[in-house]
Amino acid sequence: MNLQKIMPITQKMCLAACGAFLLIFLPFHAGMNLCILRDDGGEWYRNVCHFMGTNYIVKVFEVVLLVCVLLHILLAIFVTLQNYLSRGTQRYKIPNKSHTHFMSKYMIWTGGIMACFLVLHFMNFYFVKLGFVQGKYCTKIERVDTAFKQKALLIQSGKASEEQKNTFVKQYQMLNQISSDTTKMDRKLKLSMLSDNPTPNGYLVNLSKTEVTQAFGTDFKYYEPDFYTMAKDLFANKVYSIIYLFVFFVLAFHLFHAVSSIFQTFGLSHPKYNTLVEVISLCYAIVIPIAFGIVPLGVLLGL
Repeated sequence: MNLQKIMPITQKMCLAACGAFLLIFLPFHAGMNLCILRDDGGEWYRNVCHFMGTNYIVKVFEVVLLVCVLLHILLAIFVTLQNYLSRGTQRYKIPNKSHTHFMSKYMIWTGGIMACFLVLHFMNFYFVKLGFVQGKYCTKIERVDTAFKQKALLIQSGKASEEQKNTFVKQYQMLNQISSDTTKMDRKLKLSMLSDNPTPNGYLVNLSKTEVTQAFGTDFKYYEPDFYTMAKDLFANKVYSIIYLFVFFVLAFHLFHAVSSIFQTFGLSHPKYNTLVEVISLCYAIVIPIAFGIVPLGVLLGL
């Protein structure tokens, strides 16, 4: 058994397997992003983000996804370098007549553009979730209401120190300041406050980390990134949206070759079915980037 031949094949199969997993993930991500365009003030999108951030199965999936992304990038670089070095300096006298897919020559470049965008994407969203970068935050008003009632009961019981009382007053003042700003309320909360019998229901949104700390205290843990507000703010920026649309235009070419390449790597390529695979590749490479691209266009156009 020749290990020198087995290793490159294994690397390419791992590269394809990671790519296949990412191809499965992309439609879910696109569908989630489309919730931003719903005329519900971000209710669906925030609920989806809350589910994604609290469900343990999703958290395991998230780790697998990150591993696949890193492996896919590292293996792509390694395989490309390996292929480049194996060519040497000698060239064939007769030009290469192989039917290599046109996009296969540029996969490393289109992939490189995607990798650079991923760094930007992680800084804008995922690193906020991990706490490496500050962003905008939201919290359910019911959680805030419960926390303040507990603090009020502590003061009423006479067990609170003078420092705790002063801190509570400052927090209450900050909460009143936030509550008076309608940009800090989601649609459900605004409607509940306008009803004849106001009851706390909905989210406080668009909060800075400073506002969260000053209004609720450092011990308050029931808040999460407000990805809806952050996404809309970013897509409202024309420069960011142009970069975003360009990246997904490039992704379309990357996906077109990637889908057919995965079939070929796993030995599923056959003249009888190759035309169908090409059609599937083309449809996927068109539909997915369009699904992602609709969102920034919709935000810019005020849809």
